Amino acid sequence: MGYVDLHLHSTASDGVKSPTEVAREMAALGLRGFSLTDHDTVDGMEEARAEAKRLGLDFLVGAELSANAPGRSIHVLAYGFDPRDPGMNAFFRDFRSDRLRRVDEIVRRLRDLGTGLTLDDVMAEAGDGVPTRAHVGRALLKGEWVANEEEAFRRYIARGKPAFVEKMPTPPAAVCELVRRAGGVTLLAHPGRDYTQAELARWMNDDFDGVEILHPRNGPGVRRTLETLADERDLLRGGGSDWHGTDSGAPPGSQRVPESWMRAIMERCAAVN
Repeated sequence: MGYVDLHLHSTASDGVKSPTEVAREMAALGLRGFSLTDHDTVDGMEEARAEAKRLGLDFLVGAELSANAPGRSIHVLAYGFDPRDPGMNAFFRDFRSDRLRRVDEIVRRLRDLGTGLTLDDVMAEAGDGVPTRAHVGRALLKGEWVANEEEAFRRYIARGKPAFVEKMPTPPAAVCELVRRAGGVTLLAHPGRDYTQAELARWMNDDFDGVEILHPRNGPGVRRTLETLADERDLLRGGGSDWHGTDSGAPPGSQRVPESWMRAIMERCAAVN
């Protein structure tokens, strides 16, 4: 049985490796395929897909999309959708604009809190990618206002901290329906990190096609619960390292996601198109 990684980030969002480098890392690890799931963008997709083809790897179109409910963020892993779909492209455009608004407000709050951070500092970290709080954290670290990126979140930019700014209101049901209309499927990302069992059950009933079972933040008990839920409701299974190309966090390929899970996602998408 081969293995894949279905949760990866590149310089198109808040990763530090290019899409080409991500693909090459997958090949070096002996994985059979992968999905590049950058935040609210597919800007790195064609580059990653081309390198995957050159290396003989299977490639699954993907993205990690932003949604929210009162008082919390919800991340939606979207797979197999048509990246040319007008609705998806409108979503990506809107979220890029909203992320720019959000980062601008975060920087303003951080300056009020006594840092000398500028928007140019953050955009230098983002490059051509979509700006995220990770880029803010890296800019704070580079300016020596924090000792590490974890401190940036803990002191300033995590939810509930003084420089946190919410994204635009985006219900998960609307995001899931958008992906479905574009021929794709949605899986709830890293559920063991954020949600109660009651919330999981409700969302699986109404919105999502599957759940990310294998994730570094899902402990053994959570994984068993999710496997049971997937069996009971015929849900798609997903997983991945959530690798951003850095030395922190879980390494790529570490979650041992079966290739058959990727095949099942592809088959579900093909069946509805």
